[in-house]
Amino acid sequence: MTFVKNIFPHTQSLDSLKICSLFQSVEDEKLSLLLENCGYIRFKSSEIINHEGEPFKHCPLMISGQIEVYRHTYLGEEKVFGLFDVGEIVAIAAVFMPHNRYPMSLRAKTDGEALLLDKRDILRLCHACPHIMEKLLMRFSSKLYENINHIDWLTSSSAEQRLAAYLIDLKHKQLSLNIVLPLSRGQLAAKLGIRYETLSRLVSGWRQKGFIGIEKDTVHIYNENYLTQLSISAQRPF
Repeated sequence: MTFVKNIFPHTQSLDSLKICSLFQSVEDEKLSLLLENCGYIRFKSSEIINHEGEPFKHCPLMISGQIEVYRHTYLGEEKVFGLFDVGEIVAIAAVFMPHNRYPMSLRAKTDGEALLLDKRDILRLCHACPHIMEKLLMRFSSKLYENINHIDWLTSSSAEQRLAAYLIDLKHKQLSLNIVLPLSRGQLAAKLGIRYETLSRLVSGWRQKGFIGIEKDTVHIYNENYLTQLSISAQRPF
């Protein structure tokens, strides 16, 4: 991983900031606050960018590539909590956490590059632009609500229902019946709160019945109605 402080010209750095929807309505003068202590990194696939528990200093703003955030369970299983693409800010919530540490590990999913936004500068921008703080509160509230619903779903659904809901959700996000899985099977099992053997048994059973097909990391949905019916209880009116 290559780290360079303030490598971009000022105007190019501003353009990189504006790819993030959070900053698109901010005046250049105020947005420049984020450039005073920012850095720039290039990373290679699978490189660790930060470890869980390290002192928190920067939020990567994705310019290209992908970064995933993960933890290991007490049993040593790897659990991926999120995948960040171009224009997204990684670990923005950690700016406001009192322990001032990275709550998860950050790892490059692909080759790429990012601006490193300094925590102090983010806080200065929030004070200068209250509407940025309002947007962040809306984002954090939505994430909290999503997590509450997810916990409720995990404790009241079967393994088959959870897998069906996950695949249907990916289908809606990717707008295709040919879904590219962003997680390994082990990571997916951990995310759904089921054993790896249970996941393998479900996938094999659905393949034999002709509900899905598997090709490397791609799932082909052949019976969308069956999976949709299984996932109905995961859907909420708002």
